[in-house]
Amino acid sequence: MFGKQHAALPPAPEQAPQAPAKPRRGLLERAVRAVAYHVVWTPIRWAATKEAQRMWRHRDFHTPWWTAAGTYVAATIAHVAEVPWWATMPVLAAAVTGIHRYLTKHDLLPITTTTATGAAAALATWAAAAIQTDPLTGPAAIAWGVLTLATTCGWGFDRRARHWRKIRERVRVAVKTLPKVLSELGFPRIIVKGSPTVSGSGRVEYPLLLPVGVTRRILEKKIAEIESGMHWPAGSIKEIVQDPRHNSAARVILIQHETRITAQTVAFDPPETPRTAYDRVWLGNTEGDQPFYLNPFVKGHGGLHAAFGGMTGSAKSNLMRLIAMLYAHCPDLIIWVIDLKSGGQVYRELLPRIDRLAVTPKQAGEVFADLAAMPPLRAELLLPEHNQVLPVSLYPGVLVLGDEMSRAWGKTRKGNDQIVDDSDKALAQVRAYNAAVLASAQYWNKDSVHPKLLANFTNNFAGRTRQKADSQFLLRGWSKPGRDTTHLPAGAFYHQQAGDDGTDLIFTPEVTDLQLAAVAAETAHLAPALEESTATRLPYYRDRWADLPDNLIMHCSEDQQLLVHEARARRKTASLRASKNDLAVAAAADNEPRVEVTERLDIPTDVLLEEIADPHLRALVAVHLSPGWVSTAESDAAVAGQRGRKWASERRKEWRARGLVEAPERGKSRRIVGEERFVAGALKAEEVIRARRTDTEETPDTETGETPP
Repeated sequence: MFGKQHAALPPAPEQAPQAPAKPRRGLLERAVRAVAYHVVWTPIRWAATKEAQRMWRHRDFHTPWWTAAGTYVAATIAHVAEVPWWATMPVLAAAVTGIHRYLTKHDLLPITTTTATGAAAALATWAAAAIQTDPLTGPAAIAWGVLTLATTCGWGFDRRARHWRKIRERVRVAVKTLPKVLSELGFPRIIVKGSPTVSGSGRVEYPLLLPVGVTRRILEKKIAEIESGMHWPAGSIKEIVQDPRHNSAARVILIQHETRITAQTVAFDPPETPRTAYDRVWLGNTEGDQPFYLNPFVKGHGGLHAAFGGMTGSAKSNLMRLIAMLYAHCPDLIIWVIDLKSGGQVYRELLPRIDRLAVTPKQAGEVFADLAAMPPLRAELLLPEHNQVLPVSLYPGVLVLGDEMSRAWGKTRKGNDQIVDDSDKALAQVRAYNAAVLASAQYWNKDSVHPKLLANFTNNFAGRTRQKADSQFLLRGWSKPGRDTTHLPAGAFYHQQAGDDGTDLIFTPEVTDLQLAAVAAETAHLAPALEESTATRLPYYRDRWADLPDNLIMHCSEDQQLLVHEARARRKTASLRASKNDLAVAAAADNEPRVEVTERLDIPTDVLLEEIADPHLRALVAVHLSPGWVSTAESDAAVAGQRGRKWASERRKEWRARGLVEAPERGKSRRIVGEERFVAGALKAEEVIRARRTDTEETPDTETGETPP
């Protein structure tokens, strides 16, 4: 009545029933739980964490066990699920291979490891047992465990694997230390971008990301300071190169190797054998045990020339024999060889597959004269669709292997001007017409090889040299750390492409005469023939076998021996015809009749021998002036005490080659020409022997070729 009346309030909702409170744990239960957590669980978790971290740090050692255990579990699950074994085994083998590739790609395992091999062998053995029995049975599990344990132990105790793991530990520390050292040297913000690559020999590649303002050239000037700051031995940083996996100039690779280069034995086991001229040829393995290949012929570009350098014993001839042996399997490739070192002895076993062999500078000049004449002749074969490059599929390529070319290309040697001009023309023009020249010389300076020839070579290989500067004509940046060719063992070469600053260190396998003979017997029928339109118009190609040394004819095929006899017969006929023409011209020019009286006066032997100044040679010639048989003992006795038997044997061999004496029986010889002609021939033979000895002293390679020890 007095004031505003309010509406009635709604009734209060019924309150939900509350859950009963949890009973409070007793003091004893809480004490037991605390003890179990802090005394039991915490130590177990700490130990498991530490063990997991330790195992991850040493994952390279435990990988075989993890791989084997995972494969075993997967195979068991597949068997229980009734998956056919013929489907399970290939899948697991592919999985093992994929895991191995992933680990090697990310540098978790070295390149050459027994992990995949051991796991695959264990998988195959276990599969054989699992086919007969259930994989969950004891025998199969025991067999699997034993094989896995053997694989792990083999990997753990392998010397090379242990060395690799030791380097990996040092690299992990270096990755953290290197940016700090570079920052102290005035290069802040340089980081190691990615995981370093560690090879089995101890070579480490640190990928670096450079900040703005820091270039590779600037960083190279501080190599000595970097070695000092990292506590690395002097000279252990080999080089700093552009990262080939990136186009940015800020991505470089610092290559470090603490030990000197040691010889590596590379087994002759080419991953692939070339079947066409365009296929690459295997030359050996790199320092990281990766196969190294060379492409002398590139489709659409033609031939690419290569230069090989190195002192005596660096295995240049062995490397060229390897190239000839592997390319012998190509039915579209003609092989020409210039051997100015051993007179063709290095390639004698492969002669049935060789189309041409030159053993003197004169013959080498004929080879390059033919090459210089080849471009216009082969240009006639070009069609519009060939695009100015003759395809090997239609016309065979020509691979020219020149050994010790300094005798033909030397600037200071007399009579080489025409050879150098023909060589320069051939090297510059013949590439587009399926011809590639691979030449070797001890030194590539201006005295050994004419300077104008050097610009024609695309691939350069530098072997061991006497001085570091000897490689300056083959390697750019030859004075940089890590490119000292004097430290290279026999069979090791630095490779560099034209215009590239980086180098590859390769190790080559040894090639034996037995391997050459086997390849020659296998590939003799594959030798192609030069097209007739070109062969008939080359100036020296038709009689290319006329000057083959007689001691090599027995190694030729029957067709080649026939070519030798035909070429010599043509040359002899041409010589006789020229002589008759000269006589006819002389007789026609002299019309005056006259009577000629000839008389032969016998010259005493003493007078003939006075023409020989060397007393030792005079004594040897005097013995052979007798008309009867002369034994080897009598010939050696004439110079006994003054000259050795080898000296006398060399003279007798040269006399037989010149047709002065004959030796149808072993140990006996007989003069077959007159006394005057014999003395004159012996003097000419002595001049040849002395000239040959002078050339041998300049290039004292062995007759059997340079092969690594």
